[in-house]
Amino acid sequence: MNPLPAGALKLEESNNHIAHFFDSVRSRKDPVAKVEHGHRSAVIGHLIIIAMFVGRKLQWDPAKEVFTGDGAKEANAHLAREMRKPYDYSYVA
Repeated sequence: MNPLPAGALKLEESNNHIAHFFDSVRSRKDPVAKVEHGHRSAVIGHLIIIAMFVGRKLQWDPAKEVFTGDGAKEANAHLAREMRKPYDYSYVA
């Protein structure tokens, strides 16, 4: 209702987030939402699930993306799982 003042920072608008994402992949240009922000947002849900699995509070190092402190070994085991062939990295020499 209230227009932004002249010189205000305006964000790009995306009315179709999925289409915009695929357009970004095709063009190799950044999407409207920063990829790092999407990654960090998704990680939060995964951390909650892992904390529920191990049944305790955990400490997370966002720079290294690993658990630290008490229960870290058990929690870090949930960060990745063994990949099954042919969807693994065995083709990489």
